Amino acid sequence: MVSFQIHGWELMAGAVTPSCILDLRTDLQFKRGHLQNSRNLPYNQFQADAEQAAVDHEWVLLVDEGGARAAEMAVWLRARGVDARYLVGGMSAWRGGLEVE
Repeated sequence: MVSFQIHGWELMAGAVTPSCILDLRTDLQFKRGHLQNSRNLPYNQFQADAEQAAVDHEWVLLVDEGGARAAEMAVWLRARGVDARYLVGGMSAWRGGLEVE
């Protein structure tokens, strides 16, 4: 069974490579810095757009500030048949590189 928790070291080491990264933080938080190749889909509109955003992807990584909302939405997506996982500790715990716009 595949865990739906992804640790930062797994991303940094290349042990996992998500085909889609959805960032649940606000637009402002996202603009301050985000994981490379991630797409901003704020929490308050997530349920309306997430299934469409995840279509055609092998699995989806969800990211938020602390990990709790991403974990909640990973469970929500998994109940709808999407292989969704979340970054443990969110961006607060991330020690890898950021793409800054």
